[in-house]
Amino acid sequence: MNIIKSPTRDVNSPEFIIDKIIRSLLSCKLECLDYHFHFFLMLKFSLLTFILFYVQFCFGQAPIKDYVISQAKQISSIDPSDEDYSDLHAIGDAIGKSRIVMLGEQDHGDAPTFLAKTRLIKYLHEKLGFNILAFESDFFGLNFGFDKLEKSKPKIDTFLRKNIFPIWTNCHTCQNLFYNYIPSTFQTDNPLLISGFDNQMVLNFSSKQLSYYLDSLLQSLNIFLTKQQNYRTEILPLIDSLKYYSFKDIANYAKCETFLNQIKNQISGKLNESDFWMMVINNLIAENKTYMVYKIDKIIASNIRDEQMALNLKWLMNIKFPNERIIVWAANAHVAKYMDSLGKSGRKLISMGSFFTNTKRYFDETYVLGFTSYEGEAGRLGFDIYSVRKPKTNGFENWINKSYNYSFVDFKNYNSKYPDQPQLFYLKGLGHNTAFQKDWTKVFDGIFFIREMYPCKR
Repeated sequence: MNIIKSPTRDVNSPEFIIDKIIRSLLSCKLECLDYHFHFFLMLKFSLLTFILFYVQFCFGQAPIKDYVISQAKQISSIDPSDEDYSDLHAIGDAIGKSRIVMLGEQDHGDAPTFLAKTRLIKYLHEKLGFNILAFESDFFGLNFGFDKLEKSKPKIDTFLRKNIFPIWTNCHTCQNLFYNYIPSTFQTDNPLLISGFDNQMVLNFSSKQLSYYLDSLLQSLNIFLTKQQNYRTEILPLIDSLKYYSFKDIANYAKCETFLNQIKNQISGKLNESDFWMMVINNLIAENKTYMVYKIDKIIASNIRDEQMALNLKWLMNIKFPNERIIVWAANAHVAKYMDSLGKSGRKLISMGSFFTNTKRYFDETYVLGFTSYEGEAGRLGFDIYSVRKPKTNGFENWINKSYNYSFVDFKNYNSKYPDQPQLFYLKGLGHNTAFQKDWTKVFDGIFFIREMYPCKR
């Protein structure tokens, strides 16, 4: 004789919880039920509504792990010479009509990341019409200086080597980009123009030329400050000294800030607010303030720099290149959206990407691609090499197919499917040794995965 057993019920399932609460409600013995019947029905309806909402939130959250496992696209190569871009179409589709694509990196010495970014840049330029490449480097040199440059290969080679930070220009995996691909585009009808957005205006061209051209501008505008006795002996030399990153006498920061604000006030009536030289003055003010505050509070100093870099990018997008699509090269920690991590004292560290995408327009027109890695070694040129921390067992990097050396996951598609459902998960999103839980789908629009990391060689 077959005995039919009742199916075992999961006591933690949403169905069981709802059924249990409903049974409890129905079994309640309420006094004066005749008088409070309508109240009881209303109370029961409200409680059930709340329960259903709670259960949906607790048990119906979007399966981020399943999404990553099923949607991770294999990238076949990071070799810049590989021009079969069919494996990159998934990235192109994710970018869509975005005008700004930000390419991050976990550390500034990640050699395979630079190969991947070079190949992506070639694809974006040749196939998707991105004609501007903006670096986390000298705003003045890479705009004013590069615009004045004779665009021959020897001149471009020398200029890029001296005016983009050497952590990139001296790295062996960046040679193809800087000294082959970029110069070669100027022999075509579709050159890849170079720009910069960092307010640290300290590299070769700025060090030698910024104070000279600034003086020429102020003289041509005939501003009052140029008539002061200490203009040539103190004011200009002090501004020029910002190229050394710091003053030996910290009182000079306050003096420099005073002089720069006087310059800004006196030229503001003579130049448009969006004029390039107004941007240069604003960058000098931010640069001086960053160095001054850094000695006291590194978080606030970082925020000052990132906010100015965001303003510089908006200027490039709206004023200098209003009809162009722009590629941004910077660190993960700078390009990240919503990177407002709280420090121990409760102060927020806010990224450039967060400042930049703070309105719907910029948010919608920007695609941020973060990079992460599984294992290996890392380290910038001139710094110690260190081992990359293995990812968390149940972290993003372990969800990628073990046979994939390189992979791409689009979070924008995920967010469109599961809006307003926070998903905390582990990712090494801000560095090789900083895996922590966050809703990373709101920090990056997509992730480029590299299985084995190795450092740059000079």
